[in-house]
Amino acid sequence: MNLVDDGGSIDNFGIDLKLNSIEAEEFYCETLRLWFEDSKGFNTLSLTSQEFMINDGFNDVSVVYIDNSILRMKSLVEDPYETLISMLEFIAEHHKKTIEVFNYLEENEQEAASNPIKEEEEESEIESEEDSDGWI
Repeated sequence: MNLVDDGGSIDNFGIDLKLNSIEAEEFYCETLRLWFEDSKGFNTLSLTSQEFMINDGFNDVSVVYIDNSILRMKSLVEDPYETLISMLEFIAEHHKKTIEVFNYLEENEQEAASNPIKEEEEESEIESEEDSDGWI
């Protein structure tokens, strides 16, 4: 990860998350959005798969988005630092784990897609078990 700043404004501040795909960006964004709701108590609204709005219960506070692996925020209030500090907290505590979970899910999805025969065998085993219980 590295910081990106194009001119001093908080709106230009960004963090390169080193994500390798749009799918990873979408997963990361949704995980971050849910964290803002569950851990910080904010209301959030997904605007796109890579962008969400944060509301403190009274006002829209910020729009957070990921574009080309860069995490940024657009502040909608005078004091954007609560959102910024929260984003940094998430990255410090959950960045590595979020990437690991995404990679695990992606690998298992690819494995399942590359081996449809195994899935068919599992389905037929389940059907066989159901058929054998038919007398009950």
